[in-house]
This record gives sequence, C-alpha cells and structure tokens, in this order.
Amino acid sequence: MTGRAWSFVIDASDRIVQVGDDDPRGMGPFLGHPLWEYLPHGEAIFGRLFEAARATGEEVETIVYYASGTMGVRIVPSGRSLVVYATRRTELDVRTLGTLASSLRTIERELAARGPAQPDRRALGSRQALP
Repeated sequence: MTGRAWSFVIDASDRIVQVGDDDPRGMGPFLGHPLWEYLPHGEAIFGRLFEAARATGEEVETIVYYASGTMGVRIVPSGRSLVVYATRRTELDVRTLGTLASSLRTIERELAARGPAQPDRRALGSRQALP
C-alpha cells in the first residue's frame, strides 16, 4: 500500500465522524467510534499531534513510524474537528534479509528527514519517568 493516501475526520473526542472516499483501509465500520479502536496503540503516537493542532489551531505535518512503515501525516483543524490526511510512504519488507536491511535504511532516512522531535511538554515539570 506504499504511496496510497486516505483521509478521515475526527471530533473533539477523537471519534471518527467522516471517512474520505479514498478509504482503502476499511475505516467505515468504525464511524462514531474512537479512532483508537481502529488504531490500537496509536494514541501514543498520534495523540500528541492532535493536541498540538487543537492547541495552536494550525496545521501539523510530520512523518511517523507506525504499523511497520512510515506515514506522512497532515492534520488540519476545521472548527471543532480535525481532518487527517495520511500517506503510506515506506513499508518494512521482511521477505529476505537483504530486503529487510534495505527497507530499514529507507525508513531510517525517512524518519531522519523529519527533523528533530518536539519535546513532550508534560515532561518539563515532571520528576516521573514517562511511559
């Protein structure tokens, strides 16, 4: 599915309220449900991006590693909702040791190109380790 793009809309509670016509991933049955039912463990990665878009009211764009590959993610605030555009960029290829090594190098380049990670603001005033 490398290179395929899709979009969806979530509300202020991160419930899926609309799925684009470009939905190759079958999100339709999850309409009205929290996004995290569709993307288990995704809140740790995408939640902070959603928070940033809501807090600033500005578009957030980044590359993330999720589900064995990299995805370009663009989050656009629209009223009380967020429109999320995702594009699969690279995928981990485990057919042979050679293809695995090659895809790992590609993923490493993709992630390095996104620039330095933004610090987690919650960690600044905390003396506890983050999960």
